Amino acid sequence: MSEPDDQLALEVDPSVTVAISERRDGDERTLRIGPLAEPDARALAAFLLNRRAVPATALGPWRLAVAGGVRTVLLER
Repeated sequence: MSEPDDQLALEVDPSVTVAISERRDGDERTLRIGPLAEPDARALAAFLLNRRAVPATALGPWRLAVAGGVRTVLLER
């Protein structure tokens, strides 16, 4: 018979970093945001992509056409 574990356990959402790359007229800009809780990172990715949501199990990359180029968003664990 094992004794109960007296340590506290705290479940935390997995954290991810949001990587954004935008190419316009030959120039490329990149930005990394995080670490963020995964639900917050997914909400930010959806916002940056002008979507209601991004697939719950996918990490990307997702692309969005922007004036003069393309924006790429990727979630990194």
